[in-house]
Amino acid sequence: MNSKTLLPGCGRRTVIKPVRSRILISLITTIYLSAILLLYFVDLDGWLHFAGAVFLLIMLRKHLAVEKNNTHSLSLQQGGPLLLKDSSYPGWHDVVITESFVTSWVIILRLKSLIDSKKTSVVYASDSLNSLSYRHLVIYINHLQP
Repeated sequence: MNSKTLLPGCGRRTVIKPVRSRILISLITTIYLSAILLLYFVDLDGWLHFAGAVFLLIMLRKHLAVEKNNTHSLSLQQGGPLLLKDSSYPGWHDVVITESFVTSWVIILRLKSLIDSKKTSVVYASDSLNSLSYRHLVIYINHLQP
């Protein structure tokens, strides 16, 4: 977590760069493996069971590869704009939070870019951020709520 003053009178800017989350990977894997197990309780031909299981395993691998290559950063400042840095734009760009879901172990944010109104979702599990970054993000989100 890096901090620097960007806008006068708004406090310090916090840059959040998450690491790979074991909680999310375990959750994704459990959901896919449960779907494969439930597939065998459906009355289908043997080849369809096999094809469905292979399809789900391919999708699991693809989802885990996307999760592994997920490199984005979030920059927030109390009273200032929220910035996102990801592979879709060069550098930082302004975003707004359209929806949020916050619990003690996960934060899900639905973001909308102010450049082209493109929507993005980011998920932070408690093990993907250090405790200070997690706390800063929760406080920032709570200040946005009416």
